[in-house]
Amino acid sequence: PGLSYRWLLNEFPNFIPADGRRFISQTTGNLYIAKTEASDTGNYSCFATSHIDFITKSVFSKFSRLSLAAEDSRQFPPSIKARFPADTYALTGQAVTLECFAFGK
Repeated sequence: PGLSYRWLLNEFPNFIPADGRRFISQTTGNLYIAKTEASDTGNYSCFATSHIDFITKSVFSKFSRLSLAAEDSRQFPPSIKARFPADTYALTGQAVTLECFAFGK
């Protein structure tokens, strides 16, 4: 609780928007890209922020390079990745978000 994640592409403040192709897990901090495009090539950095009581602290990760080779057309078998806590509880009428990812090409 109190921890949030954002990702940068190349430099601050070029934050990556969560859209139909890109998703940032607020559980793990991972960035998922459904279908990479040439414009995704670049240097990525995670920006984590903690909000505890009235104190906010942020930190950047080191940059990681993503290079896309035009000839890279690897095929992946269908796979569903889901990580749920051993026990998940919700109160009636309470909103719950569960993360589940489908992979494959």
